[in-house]
Amino acid sequence: MELLQGLSAATYTPTNDDGSLNLDVVPAYAEHLGKSAVNSVFICGTTGESVSFTMSERIDLIEAWCPEAKKQGLATIFHAGSPCQSEAIEMSKAAAAAGVDVIAAMAPPCIPPASVDDLVEFLKPIAKAAGETPFLFYDNPSRSHVDFPPTLTLDAMMGSIPNFAGVKLTRCDLENLEQAVETCGDDAQVIFACDQMLLFGLQLGVKSAIGAAYNHSAGLFQQMMNAHEAGDMITATAAHDKVVVMIDVLEDHGIIPAGRTVMKLAGLDLGPPRPPLRPITKRSAAELANALEALGLPDRPMDH
Repeated sequence: MELLQGLSAATYTPTNDDGSLNLDVVPAYAEHLGKSAVNSVFICGTTGESVSFTMSERIDLIEAWCPEAKKQGLATIFHAGSPCQSEAIEMSKAAAAAGVDVIAAMAPPCIPPASVDDLVEFLKPIAKAAGETPFLFYDNPSRSHVDFPPTLTLDAMMGSIPNFAGVKLTRCDLENLEQAVETCGDDAQVIFACDQMLLFGLQLGVKSAIGAAYNHSAGLFQQMMNAHEAGDMITATAAHDKVVVMIDVLEDHGIIPAGRTVMKLAGLDLGPPRPPLRPITKRSAAELANALEALGLPDRPMDH
């Protein structure tokens, strides 16, 4: 099953200066991404600080995104995951009603499931609430602190969740990635979510990826993917090397606050992150801008 193709931007949740939700910028955000190399958007994931926003805010956000993404030819994926199962179910229903293309959920943090069976039982009603909308497991052990072998998890979900369509694998472990690709086979899709390892993922059969850097630098990653497909590993490796430098720079300044700053450099002010995150300082912003300029980033918008 091929659920998604190419690159999906893990979007930032736009805010006003006071941290309140800013839905007014969603049309411009969708237009920005529609002119880039991405094919879809992943809304309310870790990059979107999902658990820092209320259930009603997240529902308002997906209801704002769906029509705007459609105008730009972008598929929508909504992360409905929550530590509270009942809230996740309500968000799943609301997102499906809004016309989202895919619904995702991660394992519940704070009070984690003790077994794969417990995880599946937690996710089943969330997936069921989506109706016929495809369901994607958001595997992110560094955030959820739930770390079962992906092969066991995927086997269990494929056998228990009728609308299960794949996994967003947020792991940079290539052994687990290879095993996940083999386990899914033609029945589900592995969508890779480790930006700096994408080239290696392509070599293992990955066809789609979700990442924060695709918000502002998708052109660089698309260049890598095109070169890999053409067998031009010199060009692909050069793009990969540039990606690694870029991710290191972003991580040095805090990956989410720095990413929001890069979006402002790209011409889109998405506001500050919510506490406990803080905006980066003016000095850090200047250092970040200089480092990215040396790499030729962020992308210039493309004309379709």
